[in-house]
Amino acid sequence: MNILVLCTSPGLGGLELYAEREWQYLQQAGHECHFVVAGNGRLAQRNRGRSGPVFYLTRQAKFFPFINALKLARYINCHRIDVIHMHWGKELNLASLAKRFSLKLFRYRVKLIYTRHMGITRQKKDFVHAFFYRQVDMMLTISKQVEKEAHICLPLASDQIKLLYLGVADKTVDEPDCNGLPERIKQSQFRVVLFGRIEYGKGQHVLVEAMALLSNRKLNISATFVGQVIDNDYFEKLKQSVKKQDLEARVSYLDFIDNPMSVMPCFDVLVLLTYCETFGLVLVEAMRAGVAVIGTDAGGVPEIIEHKKTGILIPPGDARALARELISLYDDADLKNRLARAGKTRADREFNADLHFNKLENLLTIGGV
Repeated sequence: MNILVLCTSPGLGGLELYAEREWQYLQQAGHECHFVVAGNGRLAQRNRGRSGPVFYLTRQAKFFPFINALKLARYINCHRIDVIHMHWGKELNLASLAKRFSLKLFRYRVKLIYTRHMGITRQKKDFVHAFFYRQVDMMLTISKQVEKEAHICLPLASDQIKLLYLGVADKTVDEPDCNGLPERIKQSQFRVVLFGRIEYGKGQHVLVEAMALLSNRKLNISATFVGQVIDNDYFEKLKQSVKKQDLEARVSYLDFIDNPMSVMPCFDVLVLLTYCETFGLVLVEAMRAGVAVIGTDAGGVPEIIEHKKTGILIPPGDARALARELISLYDDADLKNRLARAGKTRADREFNADLHFNKLENLLTIGGV
């Protein structure tokens, strides 16, 4: 089957890496799978020279990207694409127009499947949205929360919306290389890490506030932020806050890491502090890596973490609750290890990449589960 994975997001995070993994998996499964990415994006930088067909598009107008839609329609026709699978909400217009052009100009019919990775915060049943969503054959949602929002907010029939949890491959290593970490991290007794793009919505400031609350307790604890800086103003304010709270010896910043699961075991606990995460793939990665997790009790996170059983849930934005739970894990190694073991068992069983991609392949090829 000829499948086109579309992801023209310029950044590099969980959504983009998932699209890349899908492309690689479907190629290995024997399909002719094409990858369409932004020519000036991080995915293009990563995949130039790799085996497998990659098509590069330049960024254009968000609302009516006619030229790129025509280019994509020609590509679809030329390679006889059966299914477009898109991931980034901002490219719905592009994918919908490309599907329509491929039919109108080339008399070639292609199916459009949209995996919704983000929450849906408002009604999208007006005339313009209805036009673009009319081209969507199936929407896959990554959590029950997003599935519920899709039924309420989108102009799609109930049987067009299906739930498919994400999965991750076990990419842990036998001996994680912690020597590459900054000295201030290696010297700390208890290491906290937050993987995610550095921007307000990811909640790095909440961890800084929690670290400030813990500073009076004289705990040997460090915090590390790992991820690409998206909002430079926010990052500067974050560093100023760290300096003001006299936390510079306890807080470190690392750039994006290609295989986060290879270094996750270097840390005692991973925190996810977004205000409304739709799923929380980084939590699953940490759980499969055998690391205790703390996440916000919002969005799709409670579908991953069973509170006090496979991890800990805290209210969004609550630095005091985060500090309190960090102390509980700092003081009780048995609790931390018990949560980590239970989390790994659950993630290995329910959020396995092979299981996920097998179901996805079935949906893309025959429309069933």
